[in-house]
Amino acid sequence: MTNKKRETTEVRQQQITEAALYVIGQKGISGATTVEIASASGISEGNLYRHFRNKEEIIKSVIDKIGDDLTLILASVAELTDPKDKLETIFKSHLLYLEGHVGIPRTIFSEETIVANDNLRTKVRSTISKYFMGIKEIVEQGQKCGILDEEMDSQSITSMFIGTIHFAVTRWMMNNFSTKLTDETEVLWKCFARGVNRKS
Repeated sequence: MTNKKRETTEVRQQQITEAALYVIGQKGISGATTVEIASASGISEGNLYRHFRNKEEIIKSVIDKIGDDLTLILASVAELTDPKDKLETIFKSHLLYLEGHVGIPRTIFSEETIVANDNLRTKVRSTISKYFMGIKEIVEQGQKCGILDEEMDSQSITSMFIGTIHFAVTRWMMNNFSTKLTDETEVLWKCFARGVNRKS
């Protein structure tokens, strides 16, 4: 009986997290009140507080979800043998993932997350650092195989990889998400790949 209750709580927390990500996508973090999140979850605000102590805890859960999803993207290329194929798959999957979740950039790039709240900033930094290290490991595999430029610093290549995605997302946000983020995927990938290929 106890296990069933715990599972129900975990499922409800997941539902609230998903609802919060949706509301943030529509209204930003400041507009994502607990009333709005509870409504999107199909529960009362009072019931929401049975699962999360406050709004900050909900935002932390959203950031954890983003981190888990990015980890799954990294894991999805485990069967591929070519490091460059791995990077291409991750690059395209990342942009596709973001296009389907407007709330992600509105969470990660919000002032409240990266400026105003130390706890949230620390959590975002940890999430991005783990993803960065996963990409960097694949980059170094590519350099050892002689596919990627060995004279370039692996950390710099990783920064270019994430920075290319970041630039595309920033422009997408400035256009109020009115365009398809993935329309540029192929061009962006080819530009990145050209810049880091091993020089013959």
